Amino acid sequence: MTAPTASRTHAAQAAVMGLTTLAWYALPDVVRSRPTRVALKGALLGLGGAAWVVARPEKPIPTGPVGPDTFDEVFEAIREQPAKTLGVGVTIIGLTTALSIAGEKAIFRFGERRRAQGVRGAHTVPALVLGALGAASAALP
Repeated sequence: MTAPTASRTHAAQAAVMGLTTLAWYALPDVVRSRPTRVALKGALLGLGGAAWVVARPEKPIPTGPVGPDTFDEVFEAIREQPAKTLGVGVTIIGLTTALSIAGEKAIFRFGERRRAQGVRGAHTVPALVLGALGAASAALP
């Protein structure tokens, strides 16, 4: 059996990203119960994440002298200035979490306004756009 080509694995990752994003944002049209949506979104994260890893292209192991990469630089910064690095990391995680929550709430409210106006697929139509954007971002090498 031959290994999949990089373009096929990128296509597989793009499909996983697009379909997971579509399912995530369209879910309120299918499931009205918030606790059930939370459970299903947890399953989506697990299954989508696993599928993403499985679809990930294999990268050759570097041989010969290789210069430092981003991880080497991050680990060096942690060793040299642990308190500063921890502060920056906590700030980044906090901001990312706050912005993600705000974005999720805004997208949900947008769908709910559309639902109140009687629009069919109030959450699904924007989910199609977000899924396409997610797939496009994952398709980039």
